[in-house]
Amino acid sequence: MKGPRHRTQQAMKILLFQIRNADDPMLDQERRCFDGKLEGLRKKFSVELSTHNIISEPKGYQDKWKDYDVVMVGGSGDYGCVNNTQDWFLRFCDQLRTLVERELPLFCSCFGHQALAAALGGEVSTDRSKAELGTLEVSLNEEGVRDRLLGGLPSTFLAQFGHNDFVSRLPEGAVNLAHTPRCAVQSYRLEGKLVYATQFHPELSSQENQERAQRYLKVYAPELTSPEKLAELFRDSQPASNLLPRFVELARGG
Repeated sequence: MKGPRHRTQQAMKILLFQIRNADDPMLDQERRCFDGKLEGLRKKFSVELSTHNIISEPKGYQDKWKDYDVVMVGGSGDYGCVNNTQDWFLRFCDQLRTLVERELPLFCSCFGHQALAAALGGEVSTDRSKAELGTLEVSLNEEGVRDRLLGGLPSTFLAQFGHNDFVSRLPEGAVNLAHTPRCAVQSYRLEGKLVYATQFHPELSSQENQERAQRYLKVYAPELTSPEKLAELFRDSQPASNLLPRFVELARGG
């Protein structure tokens, strides 16, 4: 392990990279969602979550990982990875490669899932026929069933979704763990490293995902014009929410 030494008694320090405009109300909502899913861990040990928004602060964060035990990457309603040549995105891809090289525990959700694949030489594509919104069933493949993180979930479980882009080709060294009927890569890990990514959102509850969908409705599903239609898409997905605390416990050495 080349990154920071894992703490056993001191607080686990977690850095969440966010990819949202500074005036987006989902910026604070996302922080609260990640922090809330880690709440149960605080009965066992101290957990501190800090954030850095790379859209409003696109520079000066490259060495921040050195102060943390775990890094997480969230989603993005306004930005994508496909054909993205913006400076902030290219710098962030460099950051992801550094984190992988230094073997820091890393968990990436949705945009993060796609950005990590792109940074490591995989491919991200856009296809509306593969878009997913709401609460949907995810199925583990054989690797997923045997996996030390996802293997604790049922072989088929419910999770929260909101995406148009998807990973169409995994990078070298990535192991596919799960799929849905529309999307062949719903989760992957990097072989030999504590690095995981999910296309779905383990940080979101059904209510939180509905709030997110209302904010980005024009991006995901403009045909859903009534609150009633939107509400019908969401159900409880508690098993998936267990992934984040399980990951932190793995990073802690538990």
